[in-house]
Amino acid sequence: MNLITHNPVLLNEALEYLNIRNNLVYVDATFGLGGYTKEILKKNNCTVIAVDRDPDVQKFSVILKKNYKNKFKFILGKFGDLKKLLEIESVDKITGGIVADLGMSSLHLENGKRGFSIKNNGPLDMRMSKKGISAEYVINSFEEDELSKIFWNYGEEHKSRKIAKTIVIERKKNKISTTHDLANLIKKVKLQKKPYRIHPATKIFQALRIFINNELEEIKCLIDHSINIMAPGARLVLISFHSLEDRLIKNTFKKLCEGEKNVNRHLPSLKPLMKPKFKKIGKPFYIPTENEILKNPRSRSAKLRVIERVSI
Repeated sequence: MNLITHNPVLLNEALEYLNIRNNLVYVDATFGLGGYTKEILKKNNCTVIAVDRDPDVQKFSVILKKNYKNKFKFILGKFGDLKKLLEIESVDKITGGIVADLGMSSLHLENGKRGFSIKNNGPLDMRMSKKGISAEYVINSFEEDELSKIFWNYGEEHKSRKIAKTIVIERKKNKISTTHDLANLIKKVKLQKKPYRIHPATKIFQALRIFINNELEEIKCLIDHSINIMAPGARLVLISFHSLEDRLIKNTFKKLCEGEKNVNRHLPSLKPLMKPKFKKIGKPFYIPTENEILKNPRSRSAKLRVIERVSI
């Protein structure tokens, strides 16, 4: 697949708020098909370190390595291990910035074999790194109560209990082993007269993906690692695609930019003595333009937030 076929979400905004400058080091923490990395490298004489946990995307780094040689490095690994991965490469500080697009890669959505796609049938897998338990194992082995909690906690699915109960009943008859098996089952449970704005299985697929890949915890680790390796002036740009991700990023950024607060209202405020080490850049968040959504409907739920380290 050619890198050009991929359309990175909020690309112009990401490049603008990364504030790309010469001779600095940047991290693309979700390399995917290489869209952000390629544009960052084109902008200035800078260095990009790209990270991705999916071994299938490594092949997309080859042409960039050929074109940019020592200005580009690909690392196979989870962005939740960012600090450790960079230490292995003898990188202790990121001087430019870090960007992460937390949405699903086109590679995953269009390839039914990976088990993420509702549209394209394939094995019920959903593992980003091809390691650990699969969605098939969860659906066919977990107790009804466990499934219900996953669907609610990670998908905010209002019919989580009914869907979990139906899954347990149906799997006794036949194993649920493909994405279409699961999607069609959910569609029957959520049957309604009005057409759906999104596929009725979307929230369940989201919940399973988040659970299996430990995505929310990975985001927490990414932010924690990032703020500890960012040099003053470096920026962290995160693009989320659903409310769980965005809420986590919003609240974490808020705490980082407000600094320490006195927990005891009867004591003098310590806030002036403990200035925040980070500041928000621009508006609270940025969303795609109508034109971008028309060109790339998957971008419709995206939100970009950015902070900058101002002191050590």
